Amino acid sequence: MQTLFSRLTQRGWTVLPAPKPRGLLPDTVAARYPTLPGAVTGFLAGLDMCRNAADTSWFLTAGDYHAGSGAAFAWNAYEQMALADAEDPDQAAAINSFWDRHFPFMLAVHSDYDYLAVRLMTEGFGCVVHGAAPEWEEPMVIADSFEGLLDALAVAAAMPDPSYPLSLFL
Repeated sequence: MQTLFSRLTQRGWTVLPAPKPRGLLPDTVAARYPTLPGAVTGFLAGLDMCRNAADTSWFLTAGDYHAGSGAAFAWNAYEQMALADAEDPDQAAAINSFWDRHFPFMLAVHSDYDYLAVRLMTEGFGCVVHGAAPEWEEPMVIADSFEGLLDALAVAAAMPDPSYPLSLFL
């Protein structure tokens, strides 16, 4: 992780460790995602802030998950946008079902409202997916695990021109 943080800092990111780790998720969010891999919760709970200089890409932290509707972009903003566009109750139910099985942990708002999430369903459990508007519920797998994603981000962050889709988040 130190390599990743060092490279992000070199790219102009603000990386602040949590002064005193607290629970990552409020009870309502934790109840929705009871099977989150420990690597995800441990990593995110250890951060107070991790965002790029333009404030357009960031890892979600405990502050984001606890902020509720007061944040400029709530941790589940993309789900809420998709639900606002839902044309009927069946579509809304499908959107909710998708997000119940995909835990967002990184957002980028400078392009197509991109996100990275951990898949929590049996098939592909723990892999990391990348999705974007307007087809948020049709993501592609970009890493077999959260740890694999962190390694790939560290490598990409050292490159002057990282490849897609990691380039969107750097």
